[in-house]
Amino acid sequence: MGDIKRFKKKYSTPMHPWNATRIKLEKEIRSRYGTGNKKEIWKMESVLKGFKGQAKKLLTRVDAQANKERDQMRERMVRLGLIKSNAGVDEILSLQLRDVMNRRLQTVVYRRKMSRTVVHARQLITHEHVLVGGKKVTSPSYLVLADEESTVSFASGSPYLAPEHAEAFDPEVAARTQAKRRAKDKRRGVESNELVAFDIKTIADPEEMKSSAADASVADLVETAEDK
Repeated sequence: MGDIKRFKKKYSTPMHPWNATRIKLEKEIRSRYGTGNKKEIWKMESVLKGFKGQAKKLLTRVDAQANKERDQMRERMVRLGLIKSNAGVDEILSLQLRDVMNRRLQTVVYRRKMSRTVVHARQLITHEHVLVGGKKVTSPSYLVLADEESTVSFASGSPYLAPEHAEAFDPEVAARTQAKRRAKDKRRGVESNELVAFDIKTIADPEEMKSSAADASVADLVETAEDK
């Protein structure tokens, strides 16, 4: 018998799990993209962090190997549909989490009008109704390549191929769902189809917030004492 295979963790958990701002953002992302749990968000965030980390390293190098790796990374990002063919490696640094989430198979299935809702798209994928390049893919987090997007279809023999299927895509249902989403976005003051960017650096550290609040309260006491 060989050694036990140890799987490497594919994501890192938040440093401050009870940060209210981060929880609110993750709730919005789950609602918009229909993820099963927060681990899927953390995995996509780790993927994005890896892309940006590699881009930063390559931008600071000037050797011939770095030029080769920059070209390879640019081609990979173009294949994933994250940047345009004429974009440079520095464009990778401006990518946001929503750019990666939009390349997930679950989002692609919903945008290709193969499902009624984004949650329904997840069900279709996990139940082996969806093909990518002629092969069944059961992972909603699969990142679809730009060339593969046109090959996303229903598996042969799937009941969803019949337009009269009860759960097939319905324009009226989609219109109602979109109208509800727009009304909800309007009440929250968010533009339609816009997802708040999730960047861990923009989230305030709870400890810093506590210390700043304490400093502010001390400053107020000092000002009050001086006024008296």
